[in-house]
Order: sequence, then structure tokens, then C-alpha cells
Amino acid sequence: MGQNTAILDVGSSKIICLICSTDGKGGIVVRGAGICEYEGYKAGAFLDEQHFADAIIDALNMAETEAKLRVRTLSVGVPAAFLKLVLHDGHAAPVGRNGRVTPATVDALINDSLRFEQPEGYALIHSTPIEFHLSGAANGMPDMPLGQATNDLSAPVSHVFVCERFKGLVSGALHRLGLDADMYIGVPLSAGSFIIPEPERQDCAALIDVGAQNTDVSLLRASALIACESIPVGGAHFTNDLVYALKLPPAVAEGVKRRYVYSLDYQDSIDTIRIPGGGMLRVEHAVVQYILEERTRELAELIKATILEMGVPLSNTLPVYLTGGGVSLMRGSCEFLEKEIGIPIKVRMPWMPRLSSPNYASAFSVMDFVTHADDDDNAGRLEGAVFSSGIFKKLRGFFVNK
Repeated sequence: MGQNTAILDVGSSKIICLICSTDGKGGIVVRGAGICEYEGYKAGAFLDEQHFADAIIDALNMAETEAKLRVRTLSVGVPAAFLKLVLHDGHAAPVGRNGRVTPATVDALINDSLRFEQPEGYALIHSTPIEFHLSGAANGMPDMPLGQATNDLSAPVSHVFVCERFKGLVSGALHRLGLDADMYIGVPLSAGSFIIPEPERQDCAALIDVGAQNTDVSLLRASALIACESIPVGGAHFTNDLVYALKLPPAVAEGVKRRYVYSLDYQDSIDTIRIPGGGMLRVEHAVVQYILEERTRELAELIKATILEMGVPLSNTLPVYLTGGGVSLMRGSCEFLEKEIGIPIKVRMPWMPRLSSPNYASAFSVMDFVTHADDDDNAGRLEGAVFSSGIFKKLRGFFVNK
């Protein structure tokens, strides 16, 4: 059994803490899990900062209790609403023998790409070269060109920053337990790498993550995040529409939403809804259908507009994946969205021994990112790391923790 790893995933309606170890075969064993709901955030600000901090502590305590161990260090997944992405070119001249690219060349390139005014109120958490260009070469390459001769090495680099306010709130909560986060990870990057198969990310791929309060749309190329936007509409808006229109308690409305099947011919059927402590309510299925499908059409238009604003044409060749617990668990939602947007959409959740559902994809993506950070499959660097035998390992990202 491998070393234990703890992560904290901040969703728009719940905090998830996972304590996992590897099984020696590349798989993940869940030792402990803690899930705590809270008010969430809106427009990049938490609705109740004290409850947010309490939820972090409660989720961590639940996971520790189940795992029967104490967490000493943990990594934190950062949602798109608290991230800022900057793409900037970097250049470096080879410093190896005969003008060949070495790890130091790539290191210098990443440093050079940071020559821009850093966004105020944000801290850099990781950077990833998108593709490498050798002088005289017509096309770029996604893999690090170690050992190749060139006069100049260049690359556009994806820099991801975290909101300092977010870091401060998380650190403040963890300090109450004598802990601090050793790494912050952008969830759009980790989730995209986790859900979208690597071959489909070589050119460009999109991830649609529908949470409770927000829908995050991200574009990835190879192992780099190249665009990310947060839409202030999520699964809770579907539920609230039912609450408002049908005068249902939120918990009952959520159940109605989960039972709904898109594009099913309900004809003139009537749904009988049991109200806890209040008898029964008879509702025409056509009313529920209208409410939910109109909200879905609105979300589809927002997603479509966001992808187009990112400069990517909508076509059948663009790999698009849907995740999150907001709508992906509703039967037929993927097919309905792809019809409205006009492109194929897939739902994929890599198998997990527990909580294997899109609800927990972002949490497992952060865990996967941390446990495989030193795999030899991506270009980048890990700040302050000491590499075994002096070998420069290709990483999923470049982490800076200040």
C-alpha cells in the first residue's frame, strides 16, 4: 500500500476531503472521505466565509475519522471562479553541448515566459508549456525536445493563478487545525487531464463541468489549460426554478429534478409528488418538462457562446466532455445538451473504488494529479523538487507555493 495523500476539493455547494493511497498497480484506494455541504460562492466570493471555513474543518475531520489517521499535509483543488489564466511566450537558448536542449533550457524558457505584469491579488500556482518550437521547424511539438539541437527554443506557456483571498480563507481554516496546504491545483486543469483521454487533448478539447451554482467551461491542449470561464448557472438553478414555479420544498424539488428524463414523451401524464408533512401534490409532467428543458436550453446557449468566445469553432471534431453533478446525472441530459449545442458530447468518469460518479470527478482529479505529478508524460517543472538521480522528470504542471 502506497503513502497516504490528502486533498481538499472546493465545489460550489460542498467541500470534499479525500485521504487515499495507491494500490501499487496505479490504482487509488480511498482510505477516508468527508463531504460537507455549505452555501457556496457567487461571482468569485463565498456567501458565508465562516461556514466555508467550518465546512473545510468538518470534511477533514470526517475523512480523518474514517481513515483512522491524522492528516499532516494536503493539496487543495481550486475552482475556476478563483483562478486567472495568462498565456505568454517564453524563449531560451540551449545551454547544453553542441547547442542541444537540456532541462535547464526548459527551466529558463519557463522563467522567461513569466516576464509580464502579474495579476494583482493572485498568486501563481502552476505553469505548463503548451508546445515547443525549435528554430527553423515549421510545426510545434507537445513533448519536451530534450537532446535536440537548435539555436532557440520557444513555447507559449499557460500560467494559472489562484486568488489570494481564496488562499487566505483556506489557510485560515487549516491553521485552526495546525495545518497548511502544500499545493494548490487548478481544478479545470486536473479535471480535464483526468476525464479527457490524452489522445483527444493533443489538439484541443473542451470540458463542461456543471456544478450546483456554476458551470465551468475549459479548453485543454495536451497537458495545458488554454482557456477557462465560469458561467453563473448550475444545477441549483434548475432546482430553484421548480421551487419557485411549483411552490415545492427544495429537497422535494431536487428529487423531481433527479427523476426527470429528457425528451421522454410524457403526453398528458400526471406526477404525484409527496410533500413531507404536507400531503400530496399532483403536477402535470408537461409543466416539469417545460421548466427543466427551458433552463437547459439557456445553459446550452451560454456554453455555446462561451466556447465560441474562446475562439474555438464548434464542430464534430472537437472533443467535448460533460462532468459534474449539476445535470450529468439527469437521464438524457448529455444527449439534450449536444442537440442544443450542435456537437457530440461525452460523459466519462474513470472508475474509482468508491464515489465513482461525476459528482466526485473534480475531487478524484485533484487526487490523481497529486499522486501522478512526477509521471513522465507531461512537460513542466515542480518548483523546489529534488529529482532522483538528477533526472529532470516531466510533470503535469509547475507548482509555486508561497
